[in-house]
Amino acid sequence: MDKERNPWKTIWLNPKATIRYIVEEQPNKHYILLMVLGGIAHALNYASAMNLGDIISVQEALIMCALLGPLSGFITLSLGGWVLHWISLRLKGQATLHETRLSMAWSWAPVVYLLPLWGIKYILFRNELFTSDKSYLESEPFLNGLYGFFSIVDFLITIISLYILFSALSEVNRFSVWKSLGAYLLMTLVFTIPVLILLSITSI
Repeated sequence: MDKERNPWKTIWLNPKATIRYIVEEQPNKHYILLMVLGGIAHALNYASAMNLGDIISVQEALIMCALLGPLSGFITLSLGGWVLHWISLRLKGQATLHETRLSMAWSWAPVVYLLPLWGIKYILFRNELFTSDKSYLESEPFLNGLYGFFSIVDFLITIISLYILFSALSEVNRFSVWKSLGAYLLMTLVFTIPVLILLSITSI
């Protein structure tokens, strides 16, 4: 890959060649930035999906995303990256731990790239972006349509991020994309099963 090319652009359509270039030429460049901004972006997604504004004020929710988002990004890349690396090794993967974490971090590039959209969405939808009460949006067909449009964009970005992750993991581990998918699903189970067990115990 041409060293003058920008990984932030090429990662979208050519993730395999891009992650190989990153691993070989700039393994640490932008890693912290992706961890911090990616963590904030995912925290905002969580706060919106879980209607965090129903529990605390929207202002408090935004502050929590700004402060705890980077910590969440660090934990996800550190712990989640380690688990994903361990599983990949069991599947005959050849990536190092840092290469696995790089694959995860750069799969966050699309959500980081579109982070400014959160500012636009907050200007348009205000507190209803983070609450279950959507009475104002529902009373305004144009805004309601925009909200649906942004929801579709968020879904597509999630799909693209997963595509980048599976492709990057496949490249650094030198195994198939299907094995990347399997490793990701197994990692998800590792984190999901203890949560389900805890919820079942607390509900007794």
